[in-house]
Amino acid sequence: MENLQKSVWNFLLLLVPRLTSQRSSLKEFSSMQKRIERSFKIQHNRCIPIDRLSDEIITEILQYEIDNAGDNWSFKDFPLFPTYSICTRWRQVAIKSPSLWTRMSLPCPPRLFRLIRDRSRSNQLKVFVSNASGPDPIDTASLGESLRQLVPRISKLRVSWDWFATQLDMISFDCLLYDYVGQREFSALREIDLTDTFTDDPECDPIDLNAPALRKLIFEGLPSFIARPIPSLIDLQYKSCDFGIKEILNLLSYHPQLHSCSIVNTGFRRDFKGHHNIVFLNSLQNLVLDNLHVSGMEILLANLTLPASARLTLGTYVHDHDHDLFEKFFEPYLSKSDELKITSDTKNIIYSMTYKSRGAITIAHRAGDSPLPTLAKCPTDLSLIDIHHSILPPVSDLIHGFTLWSKIAHIRVCTEELQFENLLTALEETPAIVCPLLRILDCTGTEFSGLRMKSFLEFRENRGVCIQTLKFTRGFAHSGVDELVSSTTAMIQLDPVEVEESAEYS
Repeated sequence: MENLQKSVWNFLLLLVPRLTSQRSSLKEFSSMQKRIERSFKIQHNRCIPIDRLSDEIITEILQYEIDNAGDNWSFKDFPLFPTYSICTRWRQVAIKSPSLWTRMSLPCPPRLFRLIRDRSRSNQLKVFVSNASGPDPIDTASLGESLRQLVPRISKLRVSWDWFATQLDMISFDCLLYDYVGQREFSALREIDLTDTFTDDPECDPIDLNAPALRKLIFEGLPSFIARPIPSLIDLQYKSCDFGIKEILNLLSYHPQLHSCSIVNTGFRRDFKGHHNIVFLNSLQNLVLDNLHVSGMEILLANLTLPASARLTLGTYVHDHDHDLFEKFFEPYLSKSDELKITSDTKNIIYSMTYKSRGAITIAHRAGDSPLPTLAKCPTDLSLIDIHHSILPPVSDLIHGFTLWSKIAHIRVCTEELQFENLLTALEETPAIVCPLLRILDCTGTEFSGLRMKSFLEFRENRGVCIQTLKFTRGFAHSGVDELVSSTTAMIQLDPVEVEESAEYS
């Protein structure tokens, strides 16, 4: 390489007098110098390891970057991916790889639109349509014509259509489809994510969408806006809708073929008290119903027939004076469960239950009370309970609850140290033994006194109901941890990282 450079430079020096004699300009000489430097760069690039990559691997690298960008992007902000121009070869590979040009953001500058349309060849497209253009008005005709050209090739369509005071002449999205798409078939469309806050007429006609292969619909807007029924649909997600119980049942009755359904309610409408035919969802695998009053949720589920294997995720609330309603609603689900996990977030106490004979059920209940007093009235055949909560009920409530849950063999708890000591006190109750089948105590993530734990283990051993396995976090046991060694209890210490990984996958 060095010899080549010397040879080129020597040749260049020989040319200088000749160029001078011919009164060549400095500009010509500079141009020649740039061409030579570019040649050196190309030769250098061919010698480095990255240039040995095959075109297929380069395409995979570029594809990874596109996929990693997700769906929330627009060509207005990010015209082309920078890696397309790493070097001449990478750029050429990108240009010749149709799969790298399968995303389109509309509206789009005409020149860029044609470039992406043509370079993608006949590949299916992911298209994002938005009327959020800032202060500049949108050319509706250009947008509609561009969408019409792409209709047969769109496999995933994401639409964000909103009302803006700066665009008073903007038409609604259904009018855009009617004027420019009509009944043209979205033959490749499998998924649509539509947010329409432009349409505010609750009596609006459903959107007219000819998509015979549509499998997934994600929607936010007025319920009456969505086309129904859609026979091919198996995944339906309403992100936020003001539904009544009757409207939800009507909606589900249009789609008995659903495999997955999620409805996040935003309204607090009065519960439906009339009659509705039973809705059969015999293929359903996952059902999410969020933000419904307990009484409405009870009515809704009573009017649904679901497979036993269906997994339910329910979000409930009650008014301040109706706390007993949740207990009555919750008891049938808890009484038949095998395992119960209790966690919390900023608004909800979350009860996750698993069963041997049916799909899992999770209930996120908006309440400020501690979890166990609500559950203590309900006998159950639970074998495992997992509590991640900073505050536990008083000792008397713990005793009452765990006495009813006599088949528990495994307790996992992560709480404050003093709260954990209350739990140990409850499990030392006499004369009847609380949780006589308890064999595994897992307190990873909880700090505790080694002396207090030693006393508890000795108590259980003396009563003939010893703890066979004690799991805790290394460094979280203090004040006499060395005395925990026992001939009857196996001690398992986990490092904090292991505890976090265990919690993540539990």
